[in-house]
Amino acid sequence: MFRTGFVVLAAAATLAAVPAQAKDLGAVTALQQTNTLAKSFLRNFLAPAKEMGVQINNLGGQEVVPPRKAANALKRGQFDVLCAPTAYYIGTVPEGYALLAANQGPAALRKNGAWEILEEVYMKKAGAKLLAWGENMTSYNTYLTIMPKIGPDGVPDLTGVKMRATGTYRPLFRALGGSTINIKSSEIFTAMQRGTVQGFGFPDVSIVPLGLHKVVKYRVTPNYYQTNQVVTVNPTSWKGLSADAKKKLSDLAVTYETTSVQWVETQRLKEEKQLMAAGVKDLELKGDAGAKYLDIAHAAIWSELKKRSEYHDKLKPLMYIAGKPNRQVDLGTKRLRQ
Repeated sequence: MFRTGFVVLAAAATLAAVPAQAKDLGAVTALQQTNTLAKSFLRNFLAPAKEMGVQINNLGGQEVVPPRKAANALKRGQFDVLCAPTAYYIGTVPEGYALLAANQGPAALRKNGAWEILEEVYMKKAGAKLLAWGENMTSYNTYLTIMPKIGPDGVPDLTGVKMRATGTYRPLFRALGGSTINIKSSEIFTAMQRGTVQGFGFPDVSIVPLGLHKVVKYRVTPNYYQTNQVVTVNPTSWKGLSADAKKKLSDLAVTYETTSVQWVETQRLKEEKQLMAAGVKDLELKGDAGAKYLDIAHAAIWSELKKRSEYHDKLKPLMYIAGKPNRQVDLGTKRLRQ
C-alpha cells in the first residue's frame, strides 16, 4: 500500500496528463534521496541528461512509491525512469543476483554479450528497458549492534541474531544462521534502537547520511558483492523518445557507469572518517576466515541464482572469473582498474 496516498495520486494524475511521447520524463529512486547512491543518480545521470537537452524530472523516492513496488509501478507507466537496486524486486528478476556476485563490470559485460542477455531478462521479466548499471563498484558490509559469536572456522555465527535484510543479504545471513526481517532502509535506525533487529547489511556508503553510524557498534569486514542498482525505463516511454534523445541517453548511460563509481568512491572516503570517528569498530576477518566468509557470501548468491533462473548457466561464465582480483577505482587517474 502506498505510504502517502495523496502524493501518489497527485503524481499519477500529473503523469497521466502528459502524453507518452512528451519530451519530459519522470524519474523515481527506490532509495531515500538522502542516500548517497540516490544522490549519485541525481547528480551523475539526471543533471547531465538535462544538459544534453533530455529533461527527466525527479519525482522523488520512497515517499512516492514503496521500494518493493517501484518496479511494478514503472511497468504500469506510473512514471518513466526508475533507479533502484534489483534487490527490491529480486523475486521478479532473480538475475539481479548475477550483478551482485559478478567480478566483471558493465564495460566488460557490454563487450562479452552478457549485457544483451540482461537486457532480454529485464524486458521479459520486469517489462522494462535496462539502460545503465550505475554505482556498480559500491560494495557491502555487515553492521551489528552486538559482537557476534565466532565459529570454529573464524566466521561469524549469527544464530539467534535478527538481521534486517533485502534479497541482497538474505542468502548470506541465513547461511550464517541468522533470521531475517524485511524493513525499509528508512526504518533501520528505529528498528536498531528498539532492538527489533541487531544488525543489517548495507552499502559501504550512506551509513552516515542516514544516521546509522549512531546505532552501529561493529562493522564486519571484508566487504562483499557489487551493488545491483540499475536504471530502467518504461518501454512505451522509451519508444516515445526521438532517435536523438535515445542516443544521448544510451551514451550517457555508459559514461554514468564510470562517473558514478568515481563520485561515490570520493563520498565513501569522506564517510569512512566519520564512521570511525563515531566509534564504530571493525571486526576484521583475516586470512582463511576472511576467504571463507567471502566464499559463503558468493556461493549463497550463485546458488540462489541457479535455483531461480534459467539464465544462470549463460550469465555466470560471462560475469564471474574465478581468482580474478576485485575491481578497484583509482581516483588519481579517474580510471577503473578492472
